[in-house]
Amino acid sequence: MRQADAVVVGARCAGATLALALARQGWDVVLIDRDTFPSETVSTHLIFPNTLARLSELGALEVLLAAHDVPMLEYRIAGFGHEFSGSFTPIGGFDRCAAPRRAALDKALLDTALAAGAEGRLGEGVAELIGSGSAEDPVAGVVLESGERIAARWVFGCDGRASTVARRLGIEKTRPLRGEVGFLLGYWRGIPDNGLAAMEIRETEIANRWAGEDGSCLLTTAGDAASTRGSKQERRARYLEQLHRFPDLIDPNALDQAEMMSDVVVAPESLMRGYFRVPSGPGWALAGDACHFKHPGTAQGIGDAVEHAVYIANALSGAHPSLDRYERWRDERAEEHYEWSFAWGRFPRPETESLFRGWASEADAAQDLRDSYSRRVEPSQVLSAERLGRWFGG
Repeated sequence: MRQADAVVVGARCAGATLALALARQGWDVVLIDRDTFPSETVSTHLIFPNTLARLSELGALEVLLAAHDVPMLEYRIAGFGHEFSGSFTPIGGFDRCAAPRRAALDKALLDTALAAGAEGRLGEGVAELIGSGSAEDPVAGVVLESGERIAARWVFGCDGRASTVARRLGIEKTRPLRGEVGFLLGYWRGIPDNGLAAMEIRETEIANRWAGEDGSCLLTTAGDAASTRGSKQERRARYLEQLHRFPDLIDPNALDQAEMMSDVVVAPESLMRGYFRVPSGPGWALAGDACHFKHPGTAQGIGDAVEHAVYIANALSGAHPSLDRYERWRDERAEEHYEWSFAWGRFPRPETESLFRGWASEADAAQDLRDSYSRRVEPSQVLSAERLGRWFGG
């Protein structure tokens, strides 16, 4: 039976980062994923300066940029006829965001982890855990779908919302939140990069545009829960009709001349529901979406996954290895940003116009909003009592 220090289940942002960080600190790591790479997954794709800096520290950003042309983007938001755009306050030398497709990003992280010494088991799924995860019977490894058993001191579930590790341990979702919108998205070729990651918000619909890697472009529309229903042909027609209603975001003539590189990807409202799970126990821990899920309205998923992974690796590789503070650290980090994400996952009410007017008219307020995405500024600072008093007339 293969003996390892750690088994990491899930090889995308959380899992590949954790395997990389542990391998760099001398751990013997087996990294398992049912998928083979490169492959896509539903994502906002956005990476803000804090996460770009972290990926650079890990050496994965250089691997990504060596393999792909990834444009760096300023951020634009438009709502109720008010718009504002600009860069972020620099973190680690980065003042813009990026949005490579997950096929490129996850592969770069995986390649960096394998180069650091992690062993990859791709195209293989986990069927069972060895051990129940209790104090009397800690998790001590995994059983693959092939029947192979791999023993390990730690098993890390980095395997997303429907985590096999969490399910086998019986870890329930708690503190649920839900938004209102469902998403339709597609990847395009032939749409010029305008240097912006852009979001345009209306009372009953939203659209996003940002350049990916190697000339690709992601166009996303959001409507109510019903907007993601229907046949494949109906969803495609609805997606294209909605994009044509946003001429300031994407010129309709440019859209008609561009090529859609993918089918329309559907992300219904039910996929966007937030939660927390207990993040660790005897012999096991969860990271990324397996651990906690925010609404993608603030595009925090990739950044959360990377930070969870780095925290776990550092906490277990020091002089006094322990995850006793992991849940508190995660909850404190998520405290304001969890509900903030769901505020962006609902359609704005008419009175919200005052917020967009304020952000558009005050450069420091718009800067704070952008910097909330890169976690330099808390939402309570963005919407300070002083600002709200001025914008809403007391």
